[in-house]
Amino acid sequence: MASFSATGAAAAGFGVIGRAPLAVLAWGLVILVILIGPMVGLMWSLAPQFIEMVKTMPDPASSTSSAAESAMMARMMQFQTSMMGVNLVSWVGSAVVKAVVAGAVFRAVLQPDQKRWAYLRLGMPELWLGLVTLVQGVLFMMAYFAVVFIGVILGLILFLVGSAAGDGGKLIAGLLIALVVLVGIAVLVWGLLRLSMAGPMSFVESKFLLFESWAFTRGQAGRLFGMAVLLMLILIGLELVLYAILGVAAFGSWAGIQATVETLKGQPPQAWLHAFWKIAAIGTVLLSFVAAFAMTLLYAPWAKAYQELAASGAGKS
Repeated sequence: MASFSATGAAAAGFGVIGRAPLAVLAWGLVILVILIGPMVGLMWSLAPQFIEMVKTMPDPASSTSSAAESAMMARMMQFQTSMMGVNLVSWVGSAVVKAVVAGAVFRAVLQPDQKRWAYLRLGMPELWLGLVTLVQGVLFMMAYFAVVFIGVILGLILFLVGSAAGDGGKLIAGLLIALVVLVGIAVLVWGLLRLSMAGPMSFVESKFLLFESWAFTRGQAGRLFGMAVLLMLILIGLELVLYAILGVAAFGSWAGIQATVETLKGQPPQAWLHAFWKIAAIGTVLLSFVAAFAMTLLYAPWAKAYQELAASGAGKS
């Protein structure tokens, strides 16, 4: 029977980082250039516009003329229009980063000899990977709303029936509603796991494959769930370590931050932006490389699971 090591797959990202640390840093540079850098730059450029909008907001305790209200609304509309550009850059950048960086992670696991350009490519495998990821997201949202709708209907029926039966009926109805919620979550997770191999399959075969993952993962949902839980625990543990490091760094520089804040008291918002731009720039770079390591840890396990399942004959009748 087809099988794979859940523990080995969950830790596959560490293997990629150990074998190709420079490649992971290159992926961080891609994330910085394509997504995080432009996003932070655009938001930074909109900061003065946001400040001006806030400054024109009327005092709730005072009366406001219609002209002032019109000016405020005009600034708000202008800011919302500018934010549409930020959202567009975010959506396009996220889609490209997911396809290119996830493709590089898959390639590092499944095709480790393809080392040139830090495993980075922009071809048909990345295109199909991006498309199947997008379709998976749409299907998940559709399934989510369907489960929520059915759950609300069932919950309402149980509540009405339980209320008519007195206090004991309410208690039983509450327990049944909780059971409905758990069943709904379980159905969503099970569906996600059954379709989880669509990305690696589409990448390797360079074509759109989605429901083919259903047959490929037959009998593997439990093991995939165990891998996902282990991966979640790893990521939570590393996140706590990262927060601890950032906390120590912030505590060490707290005196300098306090001194800067005292100096800036009474200064216009532009002065605050000028004073803290270096911190924002450093944070942007660090966030990009942290994101690259996180994506490696997140995507590598699914590629490793696919590799082992394919080698053991999964999906073959």
